[in-house]
Amino acid sequence: MGFDKAGWAAERGNYDGESRRGAMVSGLDDAGIVPGATRETVRSLLGEPDSTGPVADIYFLGRSATGPSFETYRIEYGADGKVRAARVQRS
Repeated sequence: MGFDKAGWAAERGNYDGESRRGAMVSGLDDAGIVPGATRETVRSLLGEPDSTGPVADIYFLGRSATGPSFETYRIEYGADGKVRAARVQRS
């Protein structure tokens, strides 16, 4: 499944349930979520994050398909406000 901006937005705040976002993560590189992209670019594509801080934006991916944990997509920014790294995390 590729990235679907409307589908991604519809899942905002879905931490505990099944989410379509997890299947879209593989298409985020093609959508422009890559090292060097600005925070503004990221947010124009993905919308406001579910959680944020000075160095990272967090987007909820819902319950993991492989176990009882929850998944998030963490985008880390450098001091210049550009993507340094992006990855799926399980908790």
